[in-house]
Amino acid sequence: MSIKEEILLELEPLFEKAEKEKLWFHCSYQDLWFSPKDLKNYQKQGRFIWGVDNWTLRNPMEKAKELNNAISSLEFQKEELLKNIKEEI
Repeated sequence: MSIKEEILLELEPLFEKAEKEKLWFHCSYQDLWFSPKDLKNYQKQGRFIWGVDNWTLRNPMEKAKELNNAISSLEFQKEELLKNIKEEI
């Protein structure tokens, strides 16, 4: 059995749990998020075949909330910039 096959076999319990509990795979090193379906598709292409230690299962709503916070912060910065531009004109 190749190392690649060993890793994929090692990940199977995580895939089962992720699918059952509607969790996504997260790699904190690069802040990557994948649904189980997407990660399986990438792995079929030979990508992201990393051992169990590289993955945690997390609720994808965490990432959605993080993105909403980033959007809100950027919208505030934009409004402040536009306000300052108007004051200069």
